[in-house]
Amino acid sequence: MATAKPIVFVVDDDISVRESLELLIQNEGWQPEMFASGQEFLDRPRVHVSSCLLLDISLPGLNGLDLQKRIAFERTDLPIIFITGSGDVRKSVQAMKAGAVEFLTKPFNDEVLLTAIRQALERSRLALLQEAQMKGLRDRYDSLTPREREVMTLVVSGLLNKQVGGELGISEITVKAHRGQLMQKMKANSLADLVKMAERLHHSTATQENVRLEERTRIARELHDTLLQTFLSASMQLGVASNAVPPESPVRPRLDRILQLMNRGIEESRITIQGLRSSDSATRDLVIALSGIEQELSCRPEIDFCVNVAGRQQPLSPLIQQEIYRIGREALLNAFCHSRAKRVEFELKYGDRELHVRVCDDGIGIDPKVLRDGREGHWGLAGMRERAERIGGLLKISSSPRHGTEVQLTIPSGIAFQFSAAKNSA
Repeated sequence: MATAKPIVFVVDDDISVRESLELLIQNEGWQPEMFASGQEFLDRPRVHVSSCLLLDISLPGLNGLDLQKRIAFERTDLPIIFITGSGDVRKSVQAMKAGAVEFLTKPFNDEVLLTAIRQALERSRLALLQEAQMKGLRDRYDSLTPREREVMTLVVSGLLNKQVGGELGISEITVKAHRGQLMQKMKANSLADLVKMAERLHHSTATQENVRLEERTRIARELHDTLLQTFLSASMQLGVASNAVPPESPVRPRLDRILQLMNRGIEESRITIQGLRSSDSATRDLVIALSGIEQELSCRPEIDFCVNVAGRQQPLSPLIQQEIYRIGREALLNAFCHSRAKRVEFELKYGDRELHVRVCDDGIGIDPKVLRDGREGHWGLAGMRERAERIGGLLKISSSPRHGTEVQLTIPSGIAFQFSAAKNSA
């Protein structure tokens, strides 16, 4: 099977530059693809072949540096070579810090550019190879049963089979059987191999979480600077218009009602944006972070908020804690903002075999259809279920007009808790 030609993408608004680069790239046997703007390039579907991007820093619309930020999230296998008509030191430093492989000023020497392209294409090839290897590793891990994942977590932390059995409440023989199965599924020849695989999975997941966090922050900033500011401006102008209408006018109540809806939407948008940017909350103590949501939302003072922690507290895996925080935050947000509850309870229970999180209220409940299918244009409930499934947890949501809503999240201890080899060998 023939290897696909490497692709060299060029984004430059100067057609003469694009034409000369296209000819240069073709002469080297690579496949050129030309774009006049950053958005044109983003609209092009991703390709899984060695590739690199020649990017002009000054572009109409989305400029080169902004495009680089987008690519850093969506196309980690695509090295960038900046080309610019002006030698701006500040921008060149900014570009190189963000991961650019080269920063060339026009006019540039062809051989210097070709050398940079060769290095970038090799870098892309290695990144794609590593990505394929990680995908294979993640697929093998995904094939494990929840119990096998628990055993793997405890085994790579340094526990012996007998200790693993004690943690999970199963026999040593059963642990050996699970261990043999997971070693076979993971294609690990030794415990050392398995430990290396676990470290790679952890590093990959942490990297993905950091990238997701950066993207959430970017989205939050854009929402705040564009949509939210537009709504605030429109709301202020509507308020001025409403005050100019005589109180006895039949139009006045309608305007006031529209203004109330806009203000509610603005407040909910603020809460959503805060949620997108609140990753630091999840790194603090989970109870403190979730307990603080009541103050963050400026809830009605008549709501009785009760927090209960049971069992011996244990350190949580950072990524697991992040997802628990997001699920708990969404559950508390619904309870405080939408349930009309008089009492809201948050409970965190540390058990020997599982971590149990519970949020309940005595409000009006959730419509059964919404509970089953979700509300159009809203992803809160669906997001909670997806997060729970992603970390190997079980999420149960029950609701009725008479008894309010109860959200329960259960995570096996082998997944939720950080086990220290030193601690357990003591």
